[in-house]
Amino acid sequence: MLIAIEGIDGAGKTHISRKLARALSASGRRAVYVDKKDISFGDGFADGRLALLKEALWPTRGEPGQDLLGTRFYLHLLAAWFAAAGQYFRRQAARDGDALHVMDGSYFRVIAKAHLRSGIAVEELRGFFTDAAEPDLVVLLDLEPRVAWARRSAFKETEIGRWDGFTGDPQEAFCAYQQQVRQILRRLGEQQGWVVVDQGTLHDDADIVGHIVPHVGRILARTRTQAAGARPPDG
Repeated sequence: MLIAIEGIDGAGKTHISRKLARALSASGRRAVYVDKKDISFGDGFADGRLALLKEALWPTRGEPGQDLLGTRFYLHLLAAWFAAAGQYFRRQAARDGDALHVMDGSYFRVIAKAHLRSGIAVEELRGFFTDAAEPDLVVLLDLEPRVAWARRSAFKETEIGRWDGFTGDPQEAFCAYQQQVRQILRRLGEQQGWVVVDQGTLHDDADIVGHIVPHVGRILARTRTQAAGARPPDG
């Protein structure tokens, strides 16, 4: 089972993903946190290709203030990354189908940002990610951008919206940009039935995790029921 924690930059996706995985493990389930930027197959060739792609997408030297390569260039690179992640999760499911994988985000934020930047229709954008792993549960950490800004000491150029034409004061640019990303994610969540965590109401990490855990339990129960129904009768 794959659980994806989504939200704007600075919403706490990695933090909550790790805490959720620990809480699920503490409850007796086999759960592991997966960093979507750190997929490994344990194979020299495959992992070498991923290392090159990772550096192209998330350069260690940081990002420039503008992009000369265009939206579709990065869409194809990200599609390749999430296709590899999809292959990784399919292999994991074949080896240990009962494990819960909690990932800090998925391709949905990529779609939201690409739609905002280029105007490409969401359905067309989804076509880039047909080989990505589809989460069994998506949780949207809904947060006001100004609160997200206050949580971190630094943001990348893309997170501030520089590549999307947001200029001027970094904080104001970040808030204006992320608010638009937030609205697209909320629309996607409404359309697809995501679990939405209102961080204006739920502030404490334990409360947020406690809100998510029952949803995981319901998905697991439904999966077990479906699996039982698919088994042929005895005799």
